[in-house]
Amino acid sequence: MSRTAHNRGLRCRIGGGLAATALAAGLALGASGTASADSGFTVHLSPNNTLGLLLDVNGASQSPGAGVIDWYANGGANQQWRFVPFGNNVYELVNVNSGMCLTTDGVAGDGVYQLQCAGGAQQLWSTGITPSAVGAYPIRSTYSGLYLDVSGNTAWPGATIDTWYWNGQGNQYFEAL
Repeated sequence: MSRTAHNRGLRCRIGGGLAATALAAGLALGASGTASADSGFTVHLSPNNTLGLLLDVNGASQSPGAGVIDWYANGGANQQWRFVPFGNNVYELVNVNSGMCLTTDGVAGDGVYQLQCAGGAQQLWSTGITPSAVGAYPIRSTYSGLYLDVSGNTAWPGATIDTWYWNGQGNQYFEAL
């Protein structure tokens, strides 16, 4: 199955069990020392292989399972990401428009999407990005060890954001704006 065809099938594979156990975005978690919606920072993320494109929840969707692409800067909240810390440079990436978390299924080449934040490993990302960081940094899934990636290293708007094996190219580096 081609990488593109595989990505199209992603929207059909959202697990009902995860949705049933998902916590509402912004809910502060208890004494386990995990994330709180009151902490963190909000940024736009620009892939280093593009000129001015931003990570964008496709169509400004507020639906679970909506895919993430790169798109022209438009001032929309669907292009803003709140980094909610879990410690040791690990974060949930919460879309400001939907309040849902960037999620991976852990399969190389499958597009990332948004789901209700649950604090699970599929929604945790390790990166050196901070509010004061200068430059571009990779973003790695703590679940799969794969890296956030502009599919096919394309510089054109509308490209799927997926996870892929480390290759060190510009499509795996993201700058906070």
